[in-house]
Amino acid sequence: MAGLKYYERTKLLIELIEKKKTGGPKELAKSLGLKERMVYNILDDLRLAMNCEICYSKEKKSYVFTEKNE
Repeated sequence: MAGLKYYERTKLLIELIEKKKTGGPKELAKSLGLKERMVYNILDDLRLAMNCEICYSKEKKSYVFTEKNE
């Protein structure tokens, strides 16, 4: 069951990033019910799995997907 919960949180995180509504790292961790370190771990997993870069935009106050520079 832990895997399902991880999947659901990851899916929600992707949706929030696409909508540019994640907020800062602390806000994001709180909204996902996780510790901040776990949010960073999931972001790292997504970067590898999706072969993209995920950066925090101060202007948008959200994490955003960006193209990975080859």
